[in-house]
Amino acid sequence: MAENRSLFEFKQFSLHHGNPGLKISTEACLFGAWVSLKARGNCLDIGTGCGLLASMIAQANTNCTVKALEIHPEVTLLAAENFEKSPFKERLQVIQSDVSAYHPDEKFDFICSNPPFFTNHLPATDQARHMAIHADHLSSADLAASIDRLLSEGGEFAVLYPEDVLVQFEKTLQTKGLYIHEKVTIHSNPSSPVLRVMACGSRKEKQTEERSLHIKTEQCENSPEFIELLRPYYIIFPS
Repeated sequence: MAENRSLFEFKQFSLHHGNPGLKISTEACLFGAWVSLKARGNCLDIGTGCGLLASMIAQANTNCTVKALEIHPEVTLLAAENFEKSPFKERLQVIQSDVSAYHPDEKFDFICSNPPFFTNHLPATDQARHMAIHADHLSSADLAASIDRLLSEGGEFAVLYPEDVLVQFEKTLQTKGLYIHEKVTIHSNPSSPVLRVMACGSRKEKQTEERSLHIKTEQCENSPEFIELLRPYYIIFPS
């Protein structure tokens, strides 16, 4: 297992990722940088995987503590190993649990999740990979219910979903008095379709702000916004 892992080195921390679980993606890194600008106080990362979002939040916010939930035992161990080597380990905690079975005494000021989203697809052969990508272990309805249960009254949440899944997720949110107030569509370049949507919201209903973010320019160079978001983390972007 371990011999097939990869190491992703950021400026201030490193993460082993893949086998078990998924490898770190560009969209996940973008989402991590974006949510790190919004995170505050007592944070919860649902479905942490290797610990990417939690680690990025901890780097950017010295006053944040992050609890990271992971359902798969081997992936939980991987995140725990990554956190133990982190310079922010005092503010990071991984917990093996299905979020529906997680009932802490506290509420959270900020909740984020890069959840699984495939439905009606052939199962992945690796169990950890299957649980990471298939929504039968965390449907959009389950996630909405969990956010409602765990979010503080004045808290905010953020998710990364494909565009069509986000539509269903938002409908479920609204039945619980939760509302999305910002959406950012991620595109490979200005001419490409939507890859994912970063969305954040709260219990407060207000007009939704919408915009797009391009990873590359038409000239196939990293876009200025991509560079600025990832500059604190990616070694290739000088500080």
